[in-house]
Amino acid sequence: MAAACLGAAAANPQHRTDVRGAPPILVAGTLHDPATGYPWAVSVARQLGGSGVLLTYEGQGHGSVTRGPCVQDAVDGYLTDLVVPRRGTRCPVVPS
Repeated sequence: MAAACLGAAAANPQHRTDVRGAPPILVAGTLHDPATGYPWAVSVARQLGGSGVLLTYEGQGHGSVTRGPCVQDAVDGYLTDLVVPRRGTRCPVVPS
């Protein structure tokens, strides 16, 4: 069944981003994420050019927003006030 769609045209194909003139955009990535690899977050932030700001959680797991105060505060600040952390900000592992 899964092979039935091979070769079919995608209704929404992936493409490079185009965000000229956009305000800062926060991209949160987890270094050891088994579902959405960290290189993808790096790539998206790079494609966003001057607008993209990558926040790195140095731990593991999918979904970094609830991984301790460092990530949580950065995401909250972005969602409530559009404030992004300094470029290159890395949040340490929080033991579970």
